[in-house]
Amino acid sequence: MEEINENNTGLVYRASDVSHYDVGDYIDYRARRFRQRLFTGFDVHSGEIGRWFVLTESDEAIAKGLDVIEKFNELVRYLRRHYGDFEYCCVRHRQGDKKRINLHVVYFGSYIPQQVIEDWWWKNYASHRSKMGRVRNVKGQAWYLSKYLSGEDFERYYFSKDWVFPGWIGFSQWFKKEFGVYPPREMLVELANMRKAEREEHILFGVYLWEKEKMRGDRRDCC
Repeated sequence: MEEINENNTGLVYRASDVSHYDVGDYIDYRARRFRQRLFTGFDVHSGEIGRWFVLTESDEAIAKGLDVIEKFNELVRYLRRHYGDFEYCCVRHRQGDKKRINLHVVYFGSYIPQQVIEDWWWKNYASHRSKMGRVRNVKGQAWYLSKYLSGEDFERYYFSKDWVFPGWIGFSQWFKKEFGVYPPREMLVELANMRKAEREEHILFGVYLWEKEKMRGDRRDCC
């Protein structure tokens, strides 16, 4: 199943149910949805510089029993503490004969020296940062990353909550359920540019929040 991380605690939410598709259709759908989510983030952060880097996994990290997701979340917290905003997309897959984990990260935020990430990852995960650069072709970057989603060694992808705005994935799924299509990218960008209180007053996002809260109340009442 496709899974999305909407926060930075390691808590993962399902984004769709593979049982509705045959395997080929599902993989193609998953890649398309990923690209749209990536493009939406670039629209929201229009005018900002997108950057990317790749984190690897070593034999030593595996021998020590280190948790790659735990360490990645620690890295995110460290970068935010020292460099401010850090909104990201991360694709996780295995690569090579040894099936070692690679994390492909695209982020918006301040410039971070390559050596900072390299040193932190080596010190805390005993592994290397293999590459780093600036996103110069958004479409090319999206297609490059989405190719990993169709491979047997793909595991998960993640978006931070402010890649667009908090709750954007849940809202998109609700919109699709209600109207049969996903919300247009322009709507998501408009909502992302609103203040939190203003966004909650938006008629469609407000209905989504109301139904979400009602479902929580129903669950509490029945359990």
